[in-house]
Amino acid sequence: MSRTGLIKKTAAVLLAALLLLSSITITGCGKNPADSTDPGINAAGTVISETDTELTVIDQAGREVTVMKDPESIALCYRVVIRFLINLGVGDRITGIGKSEPFLEELQPSLKDCIDVGKGVADIEALAELKPDLFIHKASDTETLEAVQKIGIPAIGIDVETPEEMVTALELLGKVCGAEDKAQELIEYYQGSIERSRSLADTISDEDRVTAIVMGSSIGKVADGSMLQGRMLETAGAVNCAADLKATELWPAAGTEQIFSWDPDYIFITGSEGAVYTAEDIYNDPAWSELKAVKNRHVVMIPSERDSWEFPGVISALGIDYMMSVMYPDLLSESELEKNVSAFYELAYGKAYSREELGY
Repeated sequence: MSRTGLIKKTAAVLLAALLLLSSITITGCGKNPADSTDPGINAAGTVISETDTELTVIDQAGREVTVMKDPESIALCYRVVIRFLINLGVGDRITGIGKSEPFLEELQPSLKDCIDVGKGVADIEALAELKPDLFIHKASDTETLEAVQKIGIPAIGIDVETPEEMVTALELLGKVCGAEDKAQELIEYYQGSIERSRSLADTISDEDRVTAIVMGSSIGKVADGSMLQGRMLETAGAVNCAADLKATELWPAAGTEQIFSWDPDYIFITGSEGAVYTAEDIYNDPAWSELKAVKNRHVVMIPSERDSWEFPGVISALGIDYMMSVMYPDLLSESELEKNVSAFYELAYGKAYSREELGY
């Protein structure tokens, strides 16, 4: 081969290599974060990009969503979100809801004037008419999130069944709503409370640990190990009898026979307004009379009468405190519980409430 031909061939090889490298670089820059192998890029709450007016984040459904900074109008049909937004100090931005609660409406009177956008299931037509700056929903319902996104409304999904998810949800909503400082305050309180409970629970010997379950809105439905209420029990130092129950739904039906077989030391009952029975119903039913929890008067409703402490959110830390004070009063006294309750309401709602006011 001549010298000229060799030079041409070498140049062609170099050019091909440069084109290949350029192609790889361009492709890498255009990657969807969800396809990345770097967990830091597609982790929920991650800010992908930011301008003066917009924020692109990864929500807890793993979706990349671009939202307006400091949205002035927020809609939801997942009631859990209301407490998060009120706790973050942006409850006045809620313009569309499904179902609220008297206590929350007392704290945030503007909720009474919100447009109904669906109870649990989004009303797409109502949302299209309201046209909020942001829609927040449960991450597991990606079908609804995408449907809302398709009508031009940014839709963020959150997941709050574990302490870790709770923290991520607070971080994500804090960023999206321009309330990062408040979100950090709530996170520090929540993590500190959980850590305190875990530290106390670690002092309980295996032989002194009690067994317990949390029953849902109807008798026989229980919180398994994947549910927030089940994890609350464990954090409070109990052995959750239903931890390993295999289920495909929230509040799986264990049935009374299974509960009789477990014979738990304590039975906690959801304080949900949808509950169709009370502790007295259990005490007065002869079929339950031989259970340890019944004999020892250890069937207990999770407070409070006005503001459910088992609800997903920072408030669930109070539910853990309450469970521990009931099961292990030597570890968490009534007076300590009251101090913890006051600290939470001062931080989350800006107001302290007495036991009588809350009903616990």
